[in-house]
This record gives sequence, C-alpha cells and structure tokens, in this order.
Amino acid sequence: MASLPPATHELFERIKRRVAQVRIIESRSGTKSSIGSAFFVSADGHALTNYHVVSDLVMHPEDYTAEIVRDGQDPVAVKLLDVDVVHDLAVIRLAQPVPDFFQLLDKPPPQGTRLFAMGNPRDLGITIVEGTYNGLVHDALYDRVHFTGAINPGMSGGPSLTGEGRVVGVNVATMGNQVGFLVPVEHAQALLTRALAAKPEDSEPSALLASVGTQLREHQQRITERLLATPLPQQSLGPYRVPGRWLPFLKCWGDTPHDPEAQYTVTSYQCSSEDDLYLSSDHRTGAVSYNHQYLSSTKLGALRFSAVFSAYFSADPAVVEATREDVTNFRCNSEFVSTGGLTLRAALCLRAYKKFPGLYDLVLRAATLPSNNQGVDTSFTLAGFSPENARKLARHYLEGLSWTK
Repeated sequence: MASLPPATHELFERIKRRVAQVRIIESRSGTKSSIGSAFFVSADGHALTNYHVVSDLVMHPEDYTAEIVRDGQDPVAVKLLDVDVVHDLAVIRLAQPVPDFFQLLDKPPPQGTRLFAMGNPRDLGITIVEGTYNGLVHDALYDRVHFTGAINPGMSGGPSLTGEGRVVGVNVATMGNQVGFLVPVEHAQALLTRALAAKPEDSEPSALLASVGTQLREHQQRITERLLATPLPQQSLGPYRVPGRWLPFLKCWGDTPHDPEAQYTVTSYQCSSEDDLYLSSDHRTGAVSYNHQYLSSTKLGALRFSAVFSAYFSADPAVVEATREDVTNFRCNSEFVSTGGLTLRAALCLRAYKKFPGLYDLVLRAATLPSNNQGVDTSFTLAGFSPENARKLARHYLEGLSWTK
C-alpha cells in the first residue's frame, strides 16, 4: 500500500494524540449507541465536537453517558459542558489534563489552502484526509465552510487544520463525492470561551436543555427580523403572482410535468432553506420552506376541476421531522382571506415543542377559489418559531399572493 506523503505523515504523527473518538453509551445495555470525533483544545482536557454527536446527553441525559478513547488507550468518561445548537458545536471535558492540544486559527485561510481533516470514520481508527479550503458556502442560512475532501461518518466533530497544525474548522457534514462541510473556527472559539467562563451549574442537564431552548428562540427571532425587513418578491404563475425567492438562503425550483394524456396540468414553484438544525436523530428544526402549485385545465368541466383542485388543497404538506415525544398534534384554524384581488381559503396550523416552551412548527395552507378552471394552491412551513412570529410571517406571506388579470 502506498505510503502517505512525508509531510502528511509527519503532521499525522505529531498531532494524532490530540484527536479522539467520542462514544455515546446507552446506560441500560452499557454499549455504545453512536460514535463521533473530538479534539483537545486546552491542557485541562477541554475538547470540541459537534452538538449532533452528543445530542443524546442533552435530550435524554437519564439514558446516555459519553466517553472518549485516545490513541488505543482505555475509554475515559467525559462531561458535557456547553453546546451551540445553531452551529452544531459542543464542548466536553476529561477530568484530567492532557499533554497535547490544538491551537485555533484566529482568521480563515485564503481560498485554495491545503487542509487536513482528522477523525475516526466508521470506527476504523484515527484517520487523516487531505483536502482544500474553499471558503464559506454562499447564500446559506447557517455558516458552513466548503471543504473539498472526504469527510465520512464518524469524523463529525474532528478538526480540519492547516499544515502547521492550526484548526480552521470542525468537521460537520458531507454530501459525498469529495464535498464536505466545516463549522468555521470563529464559532468554535466563541463557544470555547463561553464554556471556560461558565459556572459548574451551567453544565447540569436541565441547564443545558434550557440553554438550547434559549438559543433556538434567539435564532428564530433573528430569522423573523430578516424576513420581515425584506420586501417579499413575487413570481408569476399563470395569471397569479405568488411569493418568490424571499432571501438568498432560500433555493427555488420550478417544474411543469408534460403528460399529453393528462386532463389538467400542474406547474410547481418551491423554495426551501435546504438547511435545518439538528436537535436529535428524530427531530429537526430551524427550516423555512414554501410550495406553490398552479392548476389549470382545458379538458375538465368546472365541477370535476373543482374536485381535483380541492384534493390538492386537502393533501398533507411536507413538515419537518419530529416525533410525538417532541411535538404536540397540530391545531388548526380555517378562514377566508382577501388579498391582492383574491379570495383565499386558508388554514393555519401550529404544533408546540414539548421540551422547548414557546417554540412551534407552523403550516399554512391556502388556495384561491377556482376560476375558469384554474387556481393556485400554496403551503408555507416554518419549524421552530414563536407563535407570534409565525403568524406575522404567515400574514406577510399571504400578502404576496395576487391576481394579475
């Protein structure tokens, strides 16, 4: 097997003891339920990892513990000190000093800089992967660095660093085919600074859960303010105008399937943040999305078209992943709304987060009354917003619907 280039081999030998495997242990069985990576950032045993690696310690502290394995040594228990759920980061700590640790880079490197990602992919041992720093992902809701290199499952929470051994980001996700993502180092530095200054009671499970709730509420407020401060652009769909690409972090797509035998056509236009926040393996939040469908027909009579159009309105919209342990059932209110020369049949539905008071998922469904065998159906989904902000955004969204003829 070909050896690593000497520079990479020397770097690996010099720093491999600064990287460790994180194991999440299920208490009843005493066995590991998931793994990730971490890296030491202080002589006192502080280490950085991803929130999603240790999320079970926040969401189910009674059922899970964590341990760390360093360079073939026996597992050692670690304590979770602090988390940043928005940027998917966490600080953990060994109850003993460590002889070697990383320094964090104080500013991002130039695009094209050669980087090295480290971690423990698929429980195969500490690995080093070469790649390239490609700067922040443009038009993303959450800050991510584009890393051209292979970040594989199990490497989450490991460091990506320069050839000098200074960390520029934390491994967080991959799309495969050498497309990886890092959390920028400035967010890791901010969390570490906060964790070092925290009081012991701040790391208690109830305090960490409350901190996650506070972070989520502050984050949804920032998104709400950005959306409400931005004029809602409109997109044409037949004779209708519908909300278009509201902010750059939303990615929008349109399509009209072509079926010569179909008795009606459906033109769709949808926008989504494409990013969300990880709370647990069963619960995601922090997403914004909407979908419009313009239905028209020259073959169906008014009654048959109305039945088809009503079926589209009655279909369940896509919602962000959650379980009954995480959220209540949706509670809905329906009414007729007038806007932009249109009369809309609208249903606004909210479901509450059980562990994070004051946060809700919203689904807004609205449809025009069919006119001349055509109509528009729309859905608007928010995950993890206050009910006040969700209703404000829903009203603003409906104001983006209008009739152009």
